[in-house]
Amino acid sequence: MGDKKTYIDNSRFMEFVDEMATQLTELNFHEDTFWFDAEQNQTTFTEEAQDFYNERYDEIETMVNKMMGVYKYTDMVLHIYPQKT
Repeated sequence: MGDKKTYIDNSRFMEFVDEMATQLTELNFHEDTFWFDAEQNQTTFTEEAQDFYNERYDEIETMVNKMMGVYKYTDMVLHIYPQKT
């Protein structure tokens, strides 16, 4: 490991992290992972599964950053041009 960072397209990074978090959520909740929201006409995570997914997403994103040195392109932009408060 080094201090070298690799920045990739935001959508590719987020798609990977999302897929990993979704798979872990499905493995944990099985048939209780999703429910159909008739009002919105879409399938979504159950409330418990959504909370679990959010935690896994954050953990996986942090692991990819720290262990692999891979970051979203916007992370580089925010580092170079920090937002003024």
